[in-house]
Amino acid sequence: MNKLETIDWNEISRRGLLARINREIMHPLGLAVCRNPETGASPGAIVSDNGPWVYPEDADALGSLESSD
Repeated sequence: MNKLETIDWNEISRRGLLARINREIMHPLGLAVCRNPETGASPGAIVSDNGPWVYPEDADALGSLESSD
């Protein structure tokens, strides 16, 4: 069997998936996957103390939501 490629959270972020995972799945649940951009490792998710993470409707127009990860 061939060895499968593994990517870290930095590569997941570069592919636009971390922002999408957070925005579409985690944020409505009051969670946000975070990562250390220096290592590409993730310690887990931040838990909101007041419900879902909410952003302005024009957040995408202002730039990537990856600053929330």
